[in-house]
Amino acid sequence: MSEETVIRIAIIGAGRGGLALLQCFSEIPDIQISGIADTNQDAPGMQEAKRLGILSTTRLLDLITQPDVDLILEVTGDPDMPAFILGHKKKSAELFSGAEAKLLWRLVQNMIRQNRQIRSLMEQIKSEAMRDTLTGLYNRRYFDHRAEEEIIRADRGKHALAFMLCDLDDFKSLNEAKGRQLGDEILKAVATDMKQSTRGSDLIFRWGGDEVVVVLSKATREGVLIAAERIRKGIRKIGKKAAVPLDLSIGVSLYPDHGDNLDKLIHLADRALYIAKKGGEKIHIGDEGYPLNETAIKVVFQPIIDLRTKQVIGSEALTRDPKGKLNVFDLFRRYHTIGQLNELKRICFSTQLKAAEEHKIERLFVNIDSDILSRMDSVPKPPGIDVILEISEAEALHSVEKHLQMADKWRGKGFKFAIDDFGAGFISLPFVAQLMPDYIKIDRMTTLQAVSSKKFRKFLKNLIAALQEYVTVGMVAEGIETEEELEVVRDLGIYLAQGYLLGKPKAIKPSRPPKK
Repeated sequence: MSEETVIRIAIIGAGRGGLALLQCFSEIPDIQISGIADTNQDAPGMQEAKRLGILSTTRLLDLITQPDVDLILEVTGDPDMPAFILGHKKKSAELFSGAEAKLLWRLVQNMIRQNRQIRSLMEQIKSEAMRDTLTGLYNRRYFDHRAEEEIIRADRGKHALAFMLCDLDDFKSLNEAKGRQLGDEILKAVATDMKQSTRGSDLIFRWGGDEVVVVLSKATREGVLIAAERIRKGIRKIGKKAAVPLDLSIGVSLYPDHGDNLDKLIHLADRALYIAKKGGEKIHIGDEGYPLNETAIKVVFQPIIDLRTKQVIGSEALTRDPKGKLNVFDLFRRYHTIGQLNELKRICFSTQLKAAEEHKIERLFVNIDSDILSRMDSVPKPPGIDVILEISEAEALHSVEKHLQMADKWRGKGFKFAIDDFGAGFISLPFVAQLMPDYIKIDRMTTLQAVSSKKFRKFLKNLIAALQEYVTVGMVAEGIETEEELEVVRDLGIYLAQGYLLGKPKAIKPSRPPKK
């Protein structure tokens, strides 16, 4: 209750009328009774004032001359009293007496009878003012007031708060396709489920449309992630029950880590939500985007084996999510959605070369897009390492000459080339013949086709024999996972292979110095 909205009244006369005024106005919000005055100390209104802790006095002037009194209600019945009050009160105070007092008397009596109804109505109005009519959640208008209280409480208790900005994915499309009535029912179900998925001390606000803000008290990063996943799980169940695709993206800011006021916290949570949606991460804490440095990836190596000697002749560098949560396709898709995939691929290339040099790998196979190579300035080849750049033949279908020029530039720096995923798509034999790759890597699906079809195996065996004329080192079979596949590869005349059967991709741990 702000000071500007409080009306302060003084009651003159503590008989039945004064008592009625006192009992009524003491229960009405935004009215403060400054005191009640009567010459009879034992009048009922005086006794009631003492019970309520309100000033009661026989010194009339002390009350009517108070500087903060806004309204004086005179109910003594003394005809000279109004003139006396008018002669002594402050100019801004209004006086009700005589006929006005009688009217007020009747109004007050009616108010006393309806006091409970008024109180109930006011509570209802108060509730409606701070709650969303559709979902029953707190509304956005109430957020500023309530969230500020939570920040004060967090400061007092020296704990953190989390502000989770939640947005239903593609809800607009769902509304348009299925109708607003279903959309409203889903919003109500979402509100109910979010209440059940959070603690009683947490606060939930409908922010607007399909957005909801959840304020978690005593929050930690780990707790936020657990709560967010629990909320998302409930939302997906609602979608499954309604036979519609439904999920939630959540951006999170933490107080005080990410800001010291609500504007900063909500702005950062909105930024985090954008990152969560664009990157497909679903839950993102803070406004730190996806890193564009060596920490963005983890490099692992898969051995390539000479089947005749069973010796490792090289390793293929592969990219993995450093947190171990995403497969490589989802990791790349995340950077693609924010327009940084090419930059990530450049980082992969340079990081893989650096890792191979650190671990003294003698022969390194690296996947790299031809387009990236053509745009990238030549990177110095690490000394003492055979670096084979694996490119896809499909990339060169529409610009063979351009790709051959690119290959010449990199070969001039000492790099070698391999045709990757051979047999998985279009085969450009003229490009293979002109490139003269050092290696051709046979795609796993091609090998599996040879396993299942003897006719195709015979055809592939003849093709591989012909291609040997255009490969300076050899053919490599990729993705070998069973002994049967390995036997077929040998029958095809291929003696270099890689796959889970021969060695899983793994990070190479730095060697420990010898103990002294």
